[in-house]
Amino acid sequence: MLDGLVWLAFNLFFLLMLVRCVISWFRPSHYHPIVRWVEDVTDPVLNPIRRVLPPWKTAGLDFSPAIAIFLAWIIARVLAEILP
Repeated sequence: MLDGLVWLAFNLFFLLMLVRCVISWFRPSHYHPIVRWVEDVTDPVLNPIRRVLPPWKTAGLDFSPAIAIFLAWIIARVLAEILP
């Protein structure tokens, strides 16, 4: 039961990160309410990763969403195994 909620939360997180990546490709206005909401929700997760992984080490590419998804997947697997 609870492991299903863990995977639901992971899937929602994954979708938010995917939307964030797609938004970054098209560069819409940051004043659009949906864009602003997605950025507000994902920035607290991505900013600490960006501080650890500066862009000059990654040739200007932002790998922080991929790293965040990978870390969230690990956390979800551990939680799904622990919870009944």
